[in-house]
Amino acid sequence: MSTDKKYDVIKIASTANKERFIEFLVMHQDGQTDYFTFCQQAAQSGIAKWRVDIIEMTCTYFDTAGDAIVIEKIPS
Repeated sequence: MSTDKKYDVIKIASTANKERFIEFLVMHQDGQTDYFTFCQQAAQSGIAKWRVDIIEMTCTYFDTAGDAIVIEKIPS
């Protein structure tokens, strides 16, 4: 079984721009963007993936090399 793809591949910038990413993150958390837009903005800022740790209550954003760029504490 297969399905049609829903989204096109998002190109990730080869170099992370931490300051710009934080601006996009704050805008998203303020409700100014939807999830897909945030994903595009993260990729433009060089963020390749993120991981939520529900034990440590953190969200860590990584670049294409797997280096942590931003570690955000999730409020409880």
